[in-house]
Amino acid sequence: MRRVRFLTKVVVLVLIVSSCEYNVENEDIVIGDCETVISYSSEIRPLIDTNCMPCHNGDGNTPFAPDLTTYALVESIAGLIKDVTQSGRMPKEGSLTTAEIEAIKCWVDNNALNN
Repeated sequence: MRRVRFLTKVVVLVLIVSSCEYNVENEDIVIGDCETVISYSSEIRPLIDTNCMPCHNGDGNTPFAPDLTTYALVESIAGLIKDVTQSGRMPKEGSLTTAEIEAIKCWVDNNALNN
C-alpha cells in the first residue's frame, strides 16, 4: 500500500512538473544595445548631407528647420533627430533605410560622439 501511494505521488509530481512549459515564443523580444560604434564622420554626416541638407542647410529659406551644418549643431539636437527619424517624420524629401535609421539611433544612444 505504501508503495502505491509513493508511486502515485511520484507520477503526480512528474505530471505537474512536465506540464510547466517554458515558452520562449510568448516572451517579448528585446533587441540589445548597439554593438558597433557608429562613426559620425563616415556614417552619420553623409546621411545628413544626402537627406537633410536641402532644408537644414542654415540658409534661412526653410522656416523652423534647424541648421545641421556642423557637428555641434547636430549634436545639440541629436535626440530630436533620433525621434523624427525613428517616427518617419523626417526626412520630408527622400527616405532612410531601416539600417540608416538604426545607425542614427545607435549613434545617439552611444552619446552622439564626434568620431
